Amino acid sequence: MNQPIRPPAQAPAWSRFGAWRDQRLARLAALAGWLADSSLDPSLWQEPLSELERRLQRDQVQLAFVAELSRGKSELVNALFFGTTGQRVLPAGVGRTTMCPVEIFSDPSQPISLRLLPIETRAESRLLGDWKSRPQEWQEHRFEPGDAVTMSRALQRLCDTVQVPLERARELGFHLPEDGEAEAVPAAGEPKPAQDVEIPRWRHALLNIEHPLLAQGISVLDTPGLNALGAEPELTLSLIPSAAAVVFLLSADAGVTRSDLQLWTEHVGAAGRARSFVVLNKIDMLWDPLRSGTEVQAQIRQQCDSVAQVLQVPTSRVFALSAHKGLLARIQGDDTLLQRSGLPQLEAALGDCADRERRDWLEGSWRATLLDTRQRLERDLDARLRLADEQRMELEALQGKSKHAAAALLQRAESERQEFDAAVGLVQAVQAVNARQMVRVAELLDASRALQRLESLRRQLRSALLKTGLRAALADACDELGLSMNRAESLLEENQSMLAGACVRLNNEFAFSMPLPKALRLDGARLDLEAMRSDYLRFAGAVQWLRLQSSAYVDRVLLSAQARLRSIQERGIADAQHWNRAAMASLQAQTRERRRSLHRRLSNLQQVAQADGELAERIGQLRQRAEQLRDLRQQLANRFELALPGAEALAAAA
Repeated sequence: MNQPIRPPAQAPAWSRFGAWRDQRLARLAALAGWLADSSLDPSLWQEPLSELERRLQRDQVQLAFVAELSRGKSELVNALFFGTTGQRVLPAGVGRTTMCPVEIFSDPSQPISLRLLPIETRAESRLLGDWKSRPQEWQEHRFEPGDAVTMSRALQRLCDTVQVPLERARELGFHLPEDGEAEAVPAAGEPKPAQDVEIPRWRHALLNIEHPLLAQGISVLDTPGLNALGAEPELTLSLIPSAAAVVFLLSADAGVTRSDLQLWTEHVGAAGRARSFVVLNKIDMLWDPLRSGTEVQAQIRQQCDSVAQVLQVPTSRVFALSAHKGLLARIQGDDTLLQRSGLPQLEAALGDCADRERRDWLEGSWRATLLDTRQRLERDLDARLRLADEQRMELEALQGKSKHAAAALLQRAESERQEFDAAVGLVQAVQAVNARQMVRVAELLDASRALQRLESLRRQLRSALLKTGLRAALADACDELGLSMNRAESLLEENQSMLAGACVRLNNEFAFSMPLPKALRLDGARLDLEAMRSDYLRFAGAVQWLRLQSSAYVDRVLLSAQARLRSIQERGIADAQHWNRAAMASLQAQTRERRRSLHRRLSNLQQVAQADGELAERIGQLRQRAEQLRDLRQQLANRFELALPGAEALAAAA
């Protein structure tokens, strides 16, 4: 009988985020349910809370495992995630192991399977993201949930290779030295003709499984060495930079080799260094029975210090371990061997990182969204309460007076309704101007010119004998989008000033209680653009010159750059639209509430002017309404405090 994969009992840090997220989702559902049953305006809370829920549900954190061949990446993934299956799942050991990048995740909307993308797809000008949306192009191997044996057999396909002519290998992006011998994938078995080389059969793999840790929003990227990373610009320029943590493996017996250092410098880079955990694997090779335990530990510490110095990372981020012994200990249930393997220390660090990375990002968004939503709802309630109290005091002033006084107030209320119509005209004019301004903001953030420049270069380089100009074109495209952001921010500042002026006028002339709109800076999109510029200019340097002479390869680099620019553009537009919707929601909500309040006021005065005995009843109704609003405001405060403990203190500090 198939058994579901269980999380390691010794690694509680992995599962903390799932419990935290479930708690937050439950709080959010309770708050949204209460708000839906209340009389509060949905336009003030529905969209931000729905977006917050989507963020919590779709949040993913990726751990990227990066190393040269035969450093033990797959074995480490086995030890961390599959030790409770009782066997080795990912192929690992002597000889060839994983030959293509593998993404491991848990998505209940997709079949439990291994999908393999043929290596021949490298010859086409499509990004990996495009191929992922074309399932018919992948070879799929399905298996039952928890069937580790069948899954392990299917994963042996990751070791597949194929013989191709030398020129075909070059066309597919494999870097081959001048002498014509394949560099990263030597032929096995009998000697092959010089013109044939052995390359991986698969370009990319997607493994979707039922796994309690992965189901909490963790995914794994296992990369197979320098040759594969160099041939797939998306890995270096997209997948690895987006990872929450990069696990960089070395072999304890070799330390930092030349190819290790090249991989670290070119594909992890300075930006990834702060997110990296360096693993000095295979320390069991240093377990010498002829030396004391103290001597062995001193040698291991010396190796760790040396690695930290060469890679310029803190020693606290260098972990010496044996992935093989850690997996063996998990399979055999040997806690002593597990501790000696060093695996739990890395496991705890990665679990803390995955937990902290997402919590920090989501917690900030959670607090900001709930506090902002609470403030908007409280301002709306305060405005409604003030209007109810004003109407009550107005009617109380009529007590003991003739109907003529009520008629005079009714006439004044009619006049105020006409003034409100003028305020509505101002609101509508502001909305119209604002809509035009936001269209202009979207136009300014349109990256079409930068994209056209890159597309033009793509067409030129396809037929060019010497492929030059890539670095300059990438720099120009990033600079152009940066200038567009500057212009868009200037326009947003104008829009903010216009909205602020309208709010001040509405507050002063028509007794609105509109908060002044906050300033907006496109900081998120700008940081993304700066990171892109740095990544791509570094990647398009002299080191990659030979690879960039391949038409298919440079095509993929430019396609990935275009996709990244579009993503940054979309983020900038989305941030501007979100800011605009938040600013306009309060204006529209107060306008609607003022219209309802005027209608109630006129109705009250008309009935008081036309019938005896109505005055006391209307005063009582308004007093009751005010009490209901005060009670609702207190309930609102209580509900938000339940959803976000400490919100009051944070608001006061702000």
